Amino acid sequence: MVSTAQRYQFKKYKTEEGLVNNETFAIIQDSNNKIWVSTTGGISCFNGKTFKNYTTEDGLASNIVFSIFEDSKGRIWAGTLDNGVSIIENGKITNPKGVDFDFLGSATYILEGSDGTIYIIFVKGIVTYKNGKLEYLLKGTEENQISGFQSADWHDDNTLYIASSNRGIFKMSLNPLKIENIYNEKDGINNICYSVFVDGKKDVWVGAYGELYKISNGKLTKYKFKQEDFDENRVYGILEENENELFLSFEGNGFGIFNKQTGDLEVINEAQGLPSKYIYRMIKDTEGNYWMTSYGEGIIRFRDMAFKIYDDTQGLPSKSVNAIVEWDGELLMATNDGVFALDEHKKIRPITKSGAIKNLFVTPNDNLLYTTETAVFEHAKSNPRPRLIDEGDYNLLFEKQNKTFLFGTDKIKVLTKDSIYFIKSRRAITIVPIADRYILGKIGGLFQMNDRKTDTIPGLHPNLHNDFRSLDAINANEVLAGNEKKLYHITLQNEHFKIQTFEMNRFASLKQFRALKVDGKNLWLAGRDMLLKVDLELLLQKDSIVSKKYTTVSHFLENDIDFNSLLITEDKTILATSLSGMLAFDEKTYLPNSQPPKLDLSGILLFSEPLVDSLYKTGNGIVLPHQKNYLSFSMEAITFTNPENVHYKYRMKGLRDGNEWTQPTKDPIAVFSYLPPGDYTFEFIADNGDGVWQNHPFQYAFVITVPFWKTWFFWVSLLSVSSLSVFLFYYFKNKAEQKRNEAYTHNLIKAQEEERTRVARELHDSVGQKLMLLTKKTKTNGNQEMEFLAANTLEELRAISRGLHPATLERLGPTAAIRNMVDEVDSNTNIFFTHEIDDIDALLSREASLHLYRIIQETLNNMVKHAEAKAASVTIEKKGHTIEATIADNGKGFEISEKVMISTSLGMKTLMERAKILHSKIDIKSQINKGTTITLIIPI
Repeated sequence: MVSTAQRYQFKKYKTEEGLVNNETFAIIQDSNNKIWVSTTGGISCFNGKTFKNYTTEDGLASNIVFSIFEDSKGRIWAGTLDNGVSIIENGKITNPKGVDFDFLGSATYILEGSDGTIYIIFVKGIVTYKNGKLEYLLKGTEENQISGFQSADWHDDNTLYIASSNRGIFKMSLNPLKIENIYNEKDGINNICYSVFVDGKKDVWVGAYGELYKISNGKLTKYKFKQEDFDENRVYGILEENENELFLSFEGNGFGIFNKQTGDLEVINEAQGLPSKYIYRMIKDTEGNYWMTSYGEGIIRFRDMAFKIYDDTQGLPSKSVNAIVEWDGELLMATNDGVFALDEHKKIRPITKSGAIKNLFVTPNDNLLYTTETAVFEHAKSNPRPRLIDEGDYNLLFEKQNKTFLFGTDKIKVLTKDSIYFIKSRRAITIVPIADRYILGKIGGLFQMNDRKTDTIPGLHPNLHNDFRSLDAINANEVLAGNEKKLYHITLQNEHFKIQTFEMNRFASLKQFRALKVDGKNLWLAGRDMLLKVDLELLLQKDSIVSKKYTTVSHFLENDIDFNSLLITEDKTILATSLSGMLAFDEKTYLPNSQPPKLDLSGILLFSEPLVDSLYKTGNGIVLPHQKNYLSFSMEAITFTNPENVHYKYRMKGLRDGNEWTQPTKDPIAVFSYLPPGDYTFEFIADNGDGVWQNHPFQYAFVITVPFWKTWFFWVSLLSVSSLSVFLFYYFKNKAEQKRNEAYTHNLIKAQEEERTRVARELHDSVGQKLMLLTKKTKTNGNQEMEFLAANTLEELRAISRGLHPATLERLGPTAAIRNMVDEVDSNTNIFFTHEIDDIDALLSREASLHLYRIIQETLNNMVKHAEAKAASVTIEKKGHTIEATIADNGKGFEISEKVMISTSLGMKTLMERAKILHSKIDIKSQINKGTTITLIIPI
């Protein structure tokens, strides 16, 4: 068996990733670095992470789009099936009219002239677009037989070459307008031509059915490829890689790399892992990625050939590769169906019989040891027949100093020239010599093996240090070992171990650590989908990490590489085994992405609604009202090599600490909630996923206005007006309230007095008269007991009547009435009263006299009830324009705040109200156990 055995890395984007349709045809990269794709379901615009799609629902003329183009004004043109063209500008779609699209057929290609005129190639003609109008330039007729136009390219400002699918090659001149069918089947070429390209030397290349043509200085050269592939090599697209190479897109055979000088063609198709053999167009983006459109597999990205896989799809009989070694100038691979050699021409051939081979080892004598499931064999260069070394099931082989170590499940069998002995040990991943002993790497820990026994390594107890995945020697006295958490540097000098550890999280990009390999001054670390090359000297001597990262597409290997499986060949190719085949990496052909991303904002949200700039755009930029202050920015870093690893840093200048960048984050959404009024500039930068930062920040400036009620003028005015308004409001309100209260109280008390007068009169005139008659009658009858009772009742009735309405006040005036009231209280209580009462009859009105009388009456009643006084005095005297009345006692007193300020007594409240009616000032002074003095000053 001899076969080519290498599979390259491709990444495809389909509807699952957001592409509008999986059948794609034309592809471009625009001036903003975004990729546009035409499909049979609409158009997709791709920024490396997300797709924005346009269909007929958005206004597209048709969902079946064959051609796509960006003009010098940044407009995207889409040529559709039988429905003309659509123009996408700033996200809005227009569909120009003016020609018969039904007759012209599909718009297959679009170009722009040096004067800005747009030339649209249709199947049956050519239309120009200038000054907003579509006009016919050429239209197929029976005379000119124009039909089948597919693609075109400028030879110079006046000349176009056009490929036709049924008439070969056309040449068109603009001034004067002339079109010629310069080559067709009469000239020995295929009439079915799909693509045309003019290179830097002005040679015209035409892709046809199964053939490629070159027109140079009017001379035609024909290139035919393998006859058996003729039907598959339909050349739909031509891309110039450099002055010596073209990339050809084949409908049926993937794509090919064509050498202009030699005419050689290297075909890359499904055998090398290409997802589809139907490829229509190819472009190369600004980062060096190749993009292909396909039938049914969306768009496909191809970068370089640095990473390869060798498995059963490329000629190996078994997908799984268990071990690899270099031997006799070839690479040997142990598989589940034997050992196979891979030579310098990437051809493979069998070395052993079929059957599972588990391990390979090249001895110091340059012989090959390998294990089957039942035995160990040695294969010498001089003897093609393998020699049986031992029978048994062994997973690991090692030989040194005439000792052969065969590792079984629970013991190591050691073969020497003269003896055989066993060392008790569980299964190991690898063995590495160090000084006078060996280190065994196991999942369960690291162990030292010296002479005929194994032991732990001081400082590396298996309970604390385990899950080891790889081990390699630096020199005779130093080794490196690694597990998921740490990297261990172990030195053995004078039988003493020295251990230095490094946290694996310091290698930030390394995920799912699997293997390591020392290569001179470099250390290679392997993880999921990537390799890391670390400067070993800086790491060990200065504890400094300087590294280069090499990534491949996600899950390029279906399964991760095996533990401890790295091998570095003589030509510095990095190899690793896995259940998915053998991974090969050539650092020399790796294409790093040194291009920083282009930055943009894919959208801004105000709260949850998109911000429409035009609504807030002014002569001073974007100005937002104060309530529009919750903004979310969708950052966009346009990069295609490793977009999933892009990091962002952002800041909001204008905020406190707004000049400080955030920590790097993968989240592209930056949210700023409830921004205060001010001038702001949102800025962000991003890397390209490989650590190359775009240091020119994207900036978005805006202003949030201060609400009018927060301006100083507003507040000064408002404060002034409000203060005046509040003052006037409360002033007039209090005045009105006071007047209402006074009127209400006055009327209430007046009504109360009228009711008292009425009740007193009724008692005197009705009940009093009857009691008087009853008293006389009982006296006549001589019933003394009844006479006494009736007389006593009559007297009580008269007292009640006087209390309700002091008749003496009306008959004698306030001076006499008050004196009588004081004398009456004096005679009926144990309190000793004195009084000095000036004649005030002429000074007070009748109503005022009544209120003064009631105030003194209420005060005396309270004194009698509560004061427990021995003596009291009442003084009323005229002082200037006032009457001053003072009632004092020597009783127990009370707390003013408790008895007066918060009193709920109706009598006390009425007293206060009467004082207000008199417009008088009342003053109550009282001390515990020192009596009470009430002073009333009445203006006259």
